[in-house]
Amino acid sequence: MRGGREPRRADSILANLIRNALKYLGDAATCRVVVRVLDDRDAVRIEVEDTGPGIAPAVEQLVFEPHVRAQGARVPGLGLGLATVKRLTEAHGGRVGLRTVVGEGSVFWFELPKASAEAARAADVGSSASA
Repeated sequence: MRGGREPRRADSILANLIRNALKYLGDAATCRVVVRVLDDRDAVRIEVEDTGPGIAPAVEQLVFEPHVRAQGARVPGLGLGLATVKRLTEAHGGRVGLRTVVGEGSVFWFELPKASAEAARAADVGSSASA
């Protein structure tokens, strides 16, 4: 929607995932973070891939919960970034997930449904009428 808060929320979701990837990346010279945007028919999927340490299977299903941290106290933080990603994404009808391999890295992703053409037109008309 034009002029709405949705683009800012998508920016916030993406920024949290990128910050998280950089925070846990480590010091190796070959470390990298890659961001991909995948356009599906009904949704847009954004992936943030890193070459960090990966996440242990015991923690993998919990990382989107508040105050859960994959690497313990070695990296500063409160464990709220991924919980925020999940909360904002789900509030907009989307979903989150991750693929991870210990020692190889992780891919965190979120999907947001595309607005229908009718909903987009209605939003444009509503914002024009209130201007």
